[in-house]
Amino acid sequence: MREIVEFRIAEERAQKFLEADLGVRLGDSIRKVVLPLNDERVQRIGKLEQEHQRKGRAFFTYWQIHRRYSKGELQSAELLRLVLRAHFEPTGAMCGTVYDESRECRHCGAGTRQLSDLILDTRSIPKGKDMARSLAGEIVVSSRLVEACLEHGIRGAEFRPVMHRGRKGLEPSGWSQLVMTSKPLRLTGTTVTGNDLFDLDEKNEYRCPQGHTAGLRQISELYVQRRSWDGSDWCRTDKLFGLRRGELRPESKVLISQKLCQLLVGMKAKGFEIEMAHVEGPRLSVLSP
Repeated sequence: MREIVEFRIAEERAQKFLEADLGVRLGDSIRKVVLPLNDERVQRIGKLEQEHQRKGRAFFTYWQIHRRYSKGELQSAELLRLVLRAHFEPTGAMCGTVYDESRECRHCGAGTRQLSDLILDTRSIPKGKDMARSLAGEIVVSSRLVEACLEHGIRGAEFRPVMHRGRKGLEPSGWSQLVMTSKPLRLTGTTVTGNDLFDLDEKNEYRCPQGHTAGLRQISELYVQRRSWDGSDWCRTDKLFGLRRGELRPESKVLISQKLCQLLVGMKAKGFEIEMAHVEGPRLSVLSP
């Protein structure tokens, strides 16, 4: 596995603190810097971030870890994390989807219940994708993906109608909402969470005291308890990530089985990437009589 980290840094600050040839400029105001995670310059950027944070500002405006695996590594994993790369807005709530927020946790905002079918402006969903997520974490999948899952006996989720809000009111769409029905997977303490790569939230500012959220961001790969996996192909973590702010809501991470992964690869599904996940705990052995 190869880990690289991408930063977006204001060009003004990059010119002042970084080498002129480090990274590439995106327009006139932003510099994109991509480095191996173990590169010593990553730690230097981390120190610059901490120094800037002490002055009440940020050194980088965006960061993301990208993990690259060999074919053999991916095929050896029992579970894999599904990373949705296709995003859209407006969200369901902005289009008229009815939610019950009366039981939201006052600390993290978890606990919202969806009461109606998902209503979207489906024209905003990226074209040519088989799955995408809204800013609020609502996941939609294409009709061809639904058909493939049903044909191959993929378990752990159901597909509910997505209504399009058009000029003439609500209309059926060719999209379905992915709703998990499997038993949640319990995260283990091996999973590292935090606010960013250099701030692991030691003050637990973004970890819900009621236990709903694991943290603001996922830092490491995901580690889950084997005994919590019911064998489903679609899975989700028991703890959420993120925070409730505007349309943002805490959400689970999505994991898939090797069977589902091979189906997605075989049908050349689009809109996602795959990371390895780790299932911790002894395998159940079958004793011979």
